Amino acid sequence: MKKPNILWICTDQQRFDTLGCYGNGFVKTPHLDRLAQNGVLFDYCYSQSPVCTPSRASFLTGRYPRTTRCRQNGQSIPADEVLVTRLLSDAGYTCGLSGKLHLSTCQPRVCPTTERRINDGYAEFHWSHHPAPDWPTSDYGHWLREHGVKYETPPSPHSRYIRIGMPAEYHQTTWCAQKAINCIEAHANLDRPWLFSVNIFDPHHAFDPPVAYLERYLDRLDEIPLPNYTHGELDNKPLFQQIDHRGAYGGNPRSFLTTR
Repeated sequence: MKKPNILWICTDQQRFDTLGCYGNGFVKTPHLDRLAQNGVLFDYCYSQSPVCTPSRASFLTGRYPRTTRCRQNGQSIPADEVLVTRLLSDAGYTCGLSGKLHLSTCQPRVCPTTERRINDGYAEFHWSHHPAPDWPTSDYGHWLREHGVKYETPPSPHSRYIRIGMPAEYHQTTWCAQKAINCIEAHANLDRPWLFSVNIFDPHHAFDPPVAYLERYLDRLDEIPLPNYTHGELDNKPLFQQIDHRGAYGGNPRSFLTTR
């Protein structure tokens, strides 16, 4: 039996109810909606952790955060953990990635070149932890320089939590997708299965959509419901959750799409 090819699309910090296929009537997500319509839509599927590293370690190993020993950002996955991509590689797959991995400590001041990797099975590895040019090894940053384009995301006049993103043709999301397309095309005439992880940074904060994408919603801001947030609900949460929340919304999610 021929082994199936696997395209694994993973967005970052995206709630289920930000997709049209889950009933959101404000957003336009036609491609993801079509995938859901023609495939399987999970109504009862839960993340094992609300933060990046432990969540990623869980869905790549099939194990709980307490078992993988990745319980918060800033930790590095132990070398003895076995990722599903490693298993597929051992089974004859060519595994590739574009964008984020974040299974290890990943801060420019701590890891000035790239994040530490274990034997993860990825033979094609186009790493870009986030779009900003903090790392000289960011493949996305190299791609922009090859095109003579400078990475710039100036503040938006609409909200202090939004920046004016790169044009769509030079956005990190576009770059991630193009790397996947290149890999798929390269395997078109090969009798070898592939898996490609498209690890898009968006919609992780800082929020930086291309201008045209943001403008779709500016005249509907009063219609869009605000997050169901109660002041003080994070007071008893672990410190790292409080920090991540403040980094995204300054501790006040009602300010997300409001004029300064």
